[in-house]
Amino acid sequence: MTTTGEALASWMTYYTTVADVGYSQPNRHSIDALTEPVPGAVAEADCSSSTLAAARRAGLPTGTASYTGDMRAGLGAVGWAVIPYAQTGGNADNLYPGDLLLSEASSGGVGHVAAYIGNDQVAELWIDGQGDIMGSAEGDGAGDDTGGESRVVGFYAHPYTVRGLWTHVLRPPAEAADDTTTTTASAAPAHAATTDTIGDEMHIICTRTPWGEWAYALIHTTVGGARAIDNTYGECAAYEQMLGSAVIVDWDFYNLLVRQAWERHNAAVAAIRGGVREDIDAAVQRVIDATKKEV
Repeated sequence: MTTTGEALASWMTYYTTVADVGYSQPNRHSIDALTEPVPGAVAEADCSSSTLAAARRAGLPTGTASYTGDMRAGLGAVGWAVIPYAQTGGNADNLYPGDLLLSEASSGGVGHVAAYIGNDQVAELWIDGQGDIMGSAEGDGAGDDTGGESRVVGFYAHPYTVRGLWTHVLRPPAEAADDTTTTTASAAPAHAATTDTIGDEMHIICTRTPWGEWAYALIHTTVGGARAIDNTYGECAAYEQMLGSAVIVDWDFYNLLVRQAWERHNAAVAAIRGGVREDIDAAVQRVIDATKKEV
């Protein structure tokens, strides 16, 4: 299952490595015309218009955000997490694909934003071919004339990482409905209309864990039981092909569904002579522990 953050990262990778996107502030919204990932498509953008365009293409809400000066407030108002950069410790292991690295001028930064795309890499619109901000509005070509107007660079090599100029991480909500509302893993209504529509006996649930990982569980709704699944051998993708996409729920509801599944298991085996009842606390903990990375 591709998260919305991963989709944002994919669009930024497309803008900076596959399309021909040049830097321009006067023509910054020309990138909005790239609604399909066509190789070599020519457009212009600046740092904020490119990341906001990628977010919209990924189905994420952007609210009133329009440039680096209002992105923190605008995205935060529609469900994005606003994380002080210092909390990451400057470590890419604490970032997720689709996280926006903000250098907010009013918070001691320089007025820039880039997207973390995974594998210790950052995608961004940087500067036009003449070392300016005007692009084709003042003599530069409409596309990337230098190969560096739009670019992917190493997170640790980025000058703003080196100089400690990132001020915030803007993290996308888990799931978005439209540009003005968002349904995240902490929003309870996400499960209300969908829980009974995925399969007659089994369905997949997922949540963002308190330790930052995505957790998936297969729930049996008749004889009960639950187990964690992942995509190490394509298991999660195979189940989604059979049962439909995972239902995103908040952490507490995820635990409740796992517990109820094991309660149904015990009720079912109680009618079977010799059936083995499960210790529910141990069974729930087994599913939860399966989502934790080995230290």
